[in-house]
Amino acid sequence: MKILLITIITASADLFTKKKVRKKFKNGEKRHIKGRLYIWHVKNKGIAYNRLQDNRKKVMAVSGGACAAVAAWLFYLMRSGAGFFQKLGAALILGGGMGNLIDRIQNREVTDFIYIDFKKAPIFNVADIAAVLGGIVTVISSLGK
Repeated sequence: MKILLITIITASADLFTKKKVRKKFKNGEKRHIKGRLYIWHVKNKGIAYNRLQDNRKKVMAVSGGACAAVAAWLFYLMRSGAGFFQKLGAALILGGGMGNLIDRIQNREVTDFIYIDFKKAPIFNVADIAAVLGGIVTVISSLGK
């Protein structure tokens, strides 16, 4: 049950931060925080790097399908007696995916706002961080076997 709570907290934290950014920053507004870190409010109608931005049906199908696949994988891990870190990785990936999917459903786009000024770095959000962290945890926990 703790694992599902991690998923819910992750998605909720993502949606909360996006709501705050939409409220306090105009779309396109960029504000320096410290060093190379910026808050830069942008909308993403597609998937990573705005891919498929002109095809909402495909974006929704890919997003929904990915969330369903990760949810099935997480439930499999929970029933199979997998280790905590394997389940944690899947929970973070699912929480991030759900945060972005819910944002897409509610707003017809995803709010991105975290920017680190480094070469061609993307602008991302809490869901993206959770998904990447979940992937890292999954790979590391898999290497331990």
